[in-house]
Amino acid sequence: MGPTVVRRQLGRRLRQLRDVSGMSVDQVVAERHLGISRAKLFKLEAGKHAVKPQDIAVLCARYGVSAKVTSTLQALALATQDASWWHVYGEDAVPEWFSLFMDLEPVATMIRQYEAEYVPGLLQTRDYAWAIYRAAQPDAEDAEIERRVTIRMERQKIFNRARPPQLHTVLNEAVLLRTIGDSEVMAAQLAALRTAAQRPEIAIDVLALRAGAHAAMNGSFAILDFPNPREDPSMAYVETAISAAYLQKPAEIARYDTIFTQIMTGTTPLLEYSP
Repeated sequence: MGPTVVRRQLGRRLRQLRDVSGMSVDQVVAERHLGISRAKLFKLEAGKHAVKPQDIAVLCARYGVSAKVTSTLQALALATQDASWWHVYGEDAVPEWFSLFMDLEPVATMIRQYEAEYVPGLLQTRDYAWAIYRAAQPDAEDAEIERRVTIRMERQKIFNRARPPQLHTVLNEAVLLRTIGDSEVMAAQLAALRTAAQRPEIAIDVLALRAGAHAAMNGSFAILDFPNPREDPSMAYVETAISAAYLQKPAEIARYDTIFTQIMTGTTPLLEYSP
């Protein structure tokens, strides 16, 4: 499901770029050395074909697109492939309902999230992640837990890129007070959070328990924002134990934008927080 949705998203972007350039399909395919046939261009723009990064480079050069936009679209192209990067760990390594999020996370420019129960995956230490997975799957083999923890650690490498996404996380204060693993695991996790909060692309705020009732009491959520909001609308992600909802209707996004703004009134920056 994930690659198909991303293909459609990328296809809309490619069609828009061609329209802005003023080129017709005939003009694009007339340049035979580009290796783009009429049928291929139709499939790419309709989201019916996996996209190769080199196809993006060729088309963007033809349309006069900036290097920055080209790079972003090439990253999105990788997510249109049938085998996403985590498939090297097995096709069942990631639940199908989470696969779209895994495809879109690397190409988001901003990730805003509220977490009610635990430190989010992008900020977890290995030992903390292990304890979370073990609690959720008490009967799983150690090898299975290790596989899932490794994937979670791999996700965090998006912050090693030249242009990492902006991450703004709001943590329920209970997340910091609840001991996950043991005291040493928790101390290391809190230290890692403080280190992460010093990075320019990461903001971590704490929603104090004394704030009382608040707008996000229905549970955790994430909002992904993309480089071109007109063509790639923001997406809200809401997860349950066995499924997830991907919300993109304007009214839905507006609601979650409002919730995120409202809970910020009761927060304290992590680096200023003391229990």
